[in-house]
Amino acid sequence: MKALERRESLFTSVLDGIDPVRSCLFAVDSSTTPFCIRSPYGGPMNSATSALLALLLVCSLPATALVAADSGLGGVGEPDGSVQEDVQRTPIQVNDTTNRLWLNGPIQTSYVTHGPDLGATLASGDDELRMDHERYLFDSRFDSADSEERAEMLESEYERITDHIEQLEERERAVVREHADGDRSDAELIRVLLRNYHEATILLTDLEELEDGARLVQGFSLSSDEVRNSKAALEFHHSPIRSELVAASRVSESNDQYDVRIQTSRDGYRLSSLDRSTYLTETVRFDNREPGSSDRFDDNTQEYAAAEYAVELYPWAADQGGFPHFVNHGKIYNVWFTLDEVSVDLYFDGGAGEVHRELQEISITTLPIETSETWTNDDLELTLNETAVNGPAEVTVTDSSTDEPVSATISADDHELGETDRDGTVWILPPDGVYELTAETDDGETITATVGS
Repeated sequence: MKALERRESLFTSVLDGIDPVRSCLFAVDSSTTPFCIRSPYGGPMNSATSALLALLLVCSLPATALVAADSGLGGVGEPDGSVQEDVQRTPIQVNDTTNRLWLNGPIQTSYVTHGPDLGATLASGDDELRMDHERYLFDSRFDSADSEERAEMLESEYERITDHIEQLEERERAVVREHADGDRSDAELIRVLLRNYHEATILLTDLEELEDGARLVQGFSLSSDEVRNSKAALEFHHSPIRSELVAASRVSESNDQYDVRIQTSRDGYRLSSLDRSTYLTETVRFDNREPGSSDRFDDNTQEYAAAEYAVELYPWAADQGGFPHFVNHGKIYNVWFTLDEVSVDLYFDGGAGEVHRELQEISITTLPIETSETWTNDDLELTLNETAVNGPAEVTVTDSSTDEPVSATISADDHELGETDRDGTVWILPPDGVYELTAETDDGETITATVGS
């Protein structure tokens, strides 16, 4: 029954808000080869349900083809052996604010304004239909099995889930590296991350239902450490920025969009955004993930080894917020600091003994200015105040003669990043390295400066 309820809920969620683009659902060429769909529950589908599934499958084919190329990645789940001993795997030290995990090697920086995406919505619905059908088949067999058969089925199903978890990480790693190499577009990267988000949500539900099934089999239990580890690995794919991207993807009348800066390298990636006055950043280091290695924090003499290491890596956060909170999820350790206007959420991988994923939310008013530079021409004065570790930068534009604030559009390398407010100021997320910063007024006056040279 749970599978049936989830399937009915899916129809509602996928179709929510699709009316504005419903015409595309019926743009099927009359020459298309006809097909029929048989209900997995054994009985015939009614005409409305059958038509709905047909439309979903037809419209989702292009989107599915786009993301299907991410599977079959063979071997990308482990470090590629290219990491050198001198590569920094720990956060960069920053004064008067929290340290931050960074990326090694050449970094590819780009900007995405993500909005309603019917293809992504239908692709996620297609994945959920497929995975929900697999779950239904398991439930049907489980109900009629004896205790011994149920135990074997539970073991097999848990293995399927853990294999799928590995596939999510492999898919993520591959698309990021291909993006860093220039072989994947920003849109393809975002779609893969959102696909992983949706599949992780389904797998979390499957895992909870599997635990419920295990309680029905006398003398059988799943390893609590392994289950917690699996749940934490799935939560990797849920973050504030990804949740915002998912919300922006939904087709609705509001057509809300979400701006995000993407930075990728061979060893990881960073997603960053400015949500009003809050700087959101999510950094992932692939070389700090070794699930097949022994747990470096599993030391009976140090009960809080991961938390104590977090204090060592993030001393400012510890000084301001005290000893961190922490939860042990098998070989994954979630440690977090909560301060006024700052939060730091860390996932340590026990095998690597380092921070694998770092999520931070920082009020921009708390960020200390690290460098300040001003450029002037006959009409305008442009000031850039930079914060540490390629964080948010404050841009101010004034009249070079009167010092009055000027309304201007700010761009970096021809990519529009924002408009100044009544004070002539706007906060932006700058590119990494050398770039051209331009301010253009409503009257067409411009000033351009080379930053980072």
